[in-house]
Amino acid sequence: MKHPLLRIVIASILGLLILLFSSILMVTISGSTSLFKNLPIIEKTFIHTSMLIFSILFILILNKGKLKEYGFVWNKNFPLDKIVLISLFFGFLSDLIDKLFTNTTSVDPTASFSFLEQIIFIWIWASICEEVLTRGMIQGFLSPLKHIGINFFKHYISLPVIVGAIFFGAMHLMLLTLGVNIFAVINIVIFGIILGLIAGYQKERTNSLIPAIIVHFCFNVGASFLYIFHLFIKLT
Repeated sequence: MKHPLLRIVIASILGLLILLFSSILMVTISGSTSLFKNLPIIEKTFIHTSMLIFSILFILILNKGKLKEYGFVWNKNFPLDKIVLISLFFGFLSDLIDKLFTNTTSVDPTASFSFLEQIIFIWIWASICEEVLTRGMIQGFLSPLKHIGINFFKHYISLPVIVGAIFFGAMHLMLLTLGVNIFAVINIVIFGIILGLIAGYQKERTNSLIPAIIVHFCFNVGASFLYIFHLFIKLT
């Protein structure tokens, strides 16, 4: 598969199929069983868990049963303190902009989550599952194209990193179907792309999903700073 555009199209279709399969499976189970009513925790994690399972399945098919080339390796050779601070900053900035400029009546898909559930399901679990999909499956599939890219402030940003970041940002457009304010969604998409560029760059440098997951986790933590502060004020 020599044509870059064809590989990008296939990667995007595979990503969309995973999102589609996960959504269809959730709707099917929700409509045919009472599983989600009896166990609401499963409902809160179902999409991301399905996303993770389908992503790993697709990777195994694409790479003939091997996960290593798609980022499933341990690598601690990355600037932990630097990426933590950068990710926290951009996460906080995204939430600050959202609070200042978007409609406060916008639907919040995580409104029913307790603070503990946000830590487990949003900070940790969502970070792992979404990184396996975008930086693992999509960016991994596009890795033969990493010789194509641009230089940005002395950093080389490859085409796989860029495409993975754009896909990650764009997949949050589905929030519109849940009634989330369009300006809030645009904000999420833009900062999702920024997150994706940082996470993708670190994944490509290390060939590991570990730093990408850390970036994602810290971004989500930073985006919760105002919520944590508000919670602290209420408790005191």
